[in-house]
Amino acid sequence: MKRFTITMTLVVMFAPVANAGMGDVLTSWRAPRTYNIINGVTFEGDYIWLKDWWCEGGAVYKCAKSGSVVKEIGFPYHGSGESNGLAFDGTYLWTIYFPLQGPVRRDHYVKYTTTGSEAGGFVAHPDILYLPSVSVSWDGQYIWTDERRKGVDTKAGKYTTAGSLLGTFSVPGKWSTAAGYYNHQLWAGGPGNYIYGMVIGGALVASFPAPGGSCGAVGFDGEYLWTADRNKPQYIYKVDIEVVNVNPDSLGKIKSLYR
Repeated sequence: MKRFTITMTLVVMFAPVANAGMGDVLTSWRAPRTYNIINGVTFEGDYIWLKDWWCEGGAVYKCAKSGSVVKEIGFPYHGSGESNGLAFDGTYLWTIYFPLQGPVRRDHYVKYTTTGSEAGGFVAHPDILYLPSVSVSWDGQYIWTDERRKGVDTKAGKYTTAGSLLGTFSVPGKWSTAAGYYNHQLWAGGPGNYIYGMVIGGALVASFPAPGGSCGAVGFDGEYLWTADRNKPQYIYKVDIEVVNVNPDSLGKIKSLYR
């Protein structure tokens, strides 16, 4: 009788996750109080980092996956310009700073320690026609970002940590929010308040309505997609996307792996 009772309990507990499909919200919680809006999501092991649009002095949060804040830091000078995206390379946090004043109004890709101290970076997009980038992602070796030039379709760009551009590919639709990288895939918010997934190279693999009706940032914890909406109050969502293991040799078959 004890065995029967335990079995039934486990079935009830795990049934919602087992039945989840592409784009289903598994859990959500209210974002920490911010000055503006969360536009960067990344992960450090079991913890989620969230970054606010204006983050000078304290608006970058390290949280448990339940939403409780365990640390709050700030990035110097980012209160005087746009601050977009967030990535963790295993040691440093990366974000993009676009100054609204000064002689070098270009994208500054800046890396910080997890205590908020600046540790280096590079300047990208010297052409004045480039719009401020909104995303920075880490693939384990390189940085991925959006290349947004006036009058030209958005592209994804691959950079070394020293700032060398290694290549680009066209992005379906308009890449309008911070993107997340996982296993040869980039996911980001785009047209129609949808979240789009694409393999490196540009093939669109899936899309679904963004939780909360909007998307402000996307990140991966290695298994699930996490996204922040643009509403007030703002929420953070854990989303199932049926992640599959994608190898370079199978990229042409990826569409058949998604329903």
